[in-house]
Amino acid sequence: MKPKDFINGPVTYDAHGGQYFWINKPGKDAGVQMLAELRGWGAIQHLDVSSPEAFQDEIGKFIADAINEKLEREKDVNT
Repeated sequence: MKPKDFINGPVTYDAHGGQYFWINKPGKDAGVQMLAELRGWGAIQHLDVSSPEAFQDEIGKFIADAINEKLEREKDVNT
């Protein structure tokens, strides 16, 4: 099994207190599957940013976007 076999749907980041990444599964397995949790608060809270909480959410969205872009790029190559 390859990672993209498990991550078989778009990834979203839950910025509402959970800091979780979710796989939004399509088709007969429709629903959500937890993929990972964003960690790093120990360092982020000490950064020189106006809102560490908002910055953590920006990082989470960035990572989710990066995963989705990679999956889309590999799908185009394999079709």
